[in-house]
This record gives sequence, C-alpha cells and structure tokens, in this order.
Amino acid sequence: MNGAVTAGILRGFTHGLLTSTSLLANAPDAQAAIREWRLLQGQHAAGRLASMDARRHLSEPHDAFELGIHLNLTQGRPLTREYPAQLLDATGCFCGVGRVFRHLRRARPAFELALRGELAAQVEFLLDHGMRPTHLNGHQYIEMLPGLRSALRWLIGRYSINTVRVAREAGLVRTTLLEGFGAKSWGPNAKNWSLAQVKRYYAGRLLRDVRDWNVAFPGAFFGTSHAGRVSLQHVRQYLDCGGHCGLLEIGVHPALGLSALQTDAEDGWADPLAAQRPKELEMLTSSDLVNLLLSRGVTLGRLAVPSTTVVAKSA
Repeated sequence: MNGAVTAGILRGFTHGLLTSTSLLANAPDAQAAIREWRLLQGQHAAGRLASMDARRHLSEPHDAFELGIHLNLTQGRPLTREYPAQLLDATGCFCGVGRVFRHLRRARPAFELALRGELAAQVEFLLDHGMRPTHLNGHQYIEMLPGLRSALRWLIGRYSINTVRVAREAGLVRTTLLEGFGAKSWGPNAKNWSLAQVKRYYAGRLLRDVRDWNVAFPGAFFGTSHAGRVSLQHVRQYLDCGGHCGLLEIGVHPALGLSALQTDAEDGWADPLAAQRPKELEMLTSSDLVNLLLSRGVTLGRLAVPSTTVVAKSA
C-alpha cells in the first residue's frame, strides 16, 4: 500500500513470525515491494533472518515464504482502461467496498468481462515480474462477493492458482462480542460482532463453492473482526476457543510507524488502519507470541501445505 506498510511486512518476516503475504498490484509501492520480496527470499534461503531461531523452535518447514495476489476492486485505480464507470468514483478510482457490494451482490453479466480483465491484469502484474502467486485473497474480503464468484473461479483455472482464502471465522462471541465486556465497550463490540457475522455468512457461501473447485484453503481463519488491532490477547483468546484443527490462517496488517504519513487520500489510498498497524507489528515480533504458540503446541506452516500449523498472513 505504501513504503511503511511494505517495510512493516518485511520486518514481520525478518524479525517476526509472518510466513505469507500478498501483493496489491495497483498500489503505489507494488514495484518496490517486489524488489524487496526478492531480497527477503534470498535472506531466508541463506538462513540470515533474525527470526530464524524462533522459527526453528516452532518447527517451520524449510519451504520458501509464500507470495499471493491481493485482488482489489475497492481502492486506488484499476490497471485496465475498460473498467465499468459504475464501479468507479468521480476521480476514476475504485468506488469503495460498499458500492461494489451493492453492484455485485448478484451476478452482473454486463460487468463480467471487465471484472475478469481487471483481476487478470492484477495477477499478470506479478507474473510479468517473474513470480507466480501461491494463493489469492481479496482486499477488504472482496473474494466473498457472490456476484464475483464466476470471475474468481475463472481466474483460478486460468492461472492455476491452487490456494484461496476462506475467511470463515469461529469463536466470534468470545473474541469480539465479549471482548472487554462493559458499558463503554458494548456498543462498539456489538457493531463489530455484527459486521463479522456478515463476513462469516458470505465466507460460508464461498466455502460451499470452493469445495468443488479443486483448490486448497485453510481450515480456520482469524482476523475478520480485528483488522489492524490483532493483539496477543486476541490470539490467545482465539486459540483457547478450540474448535479448530489443521491449518489456521491469522490475518494481520503490520506497518512501521510512518504509515500515517504516507497515505495518499487524493489517489484513493487513505489508510484507515494506519494508527493501529505498528502495534500489530510489535505483537508479531515479540517473544511473547513465540512463547504463546509454543505453549499451545502450535507450529508454523504454509498455506499450501496441510498440517497442524498456523500461518501468520499479512495484508
């Protein structure tokens, strides 16, 4: 999204427990992020990361870190010229998740070719740089939109993408509704819980479809209701909820503290999570997180490798 986000994600790998990330192909820092990604992979292959000892303690496999594509129809400008004006704002930027949802909540044949073209252009941005995405997900969870399902399935088949995100989250009462229960927190928590339930509903509908698509997906997900503010306490609460096994994906949004200074509101890149991102980075790079995962018998894994593991995934 910007240099501070790229730098925070990289630090989450070098000094923390990130195992996977995905690229916003139309974002201002996309080119620089790819250059930095190549350097990171070289450091990892050579065993030169500050986090290597912690990763060994958590039985991480030797596989390369994973880079996917973060499909985007809600922020910044499209990569293609023939994108529907109905899905753009007055400045030519994507119109935002609410308006996209209203337009695409049902299949819209008139938009299908344009949507396929834009999503394909985002994947091909990565391919043109010599990298094949290991997985896909969506910015602001657009992969859940029912009206996008046909384009999503076409994209997976065209580019042989074998892993997708299915952000169907369990334990929301404990981790959201009852979080810090009290008079002052009840209103925000109830609103947050309600939004998370909407995401869970559409994630469930996506799950029914992807089961027939011959793709892999983590068996559990955490982070739909805590974007930008996943704390050690939240991770502990979720792990203690039980009900998950196999591969667990945790979605996080780290950045260095300069993120708030690098947002570009005029070109559609204002960052509502800027103030919270550094706290998530601090959590990701803390020894307390290592100790928590060790105490729960959790290991690090990869999105494409089924096992009893956890994947810390940045967005």
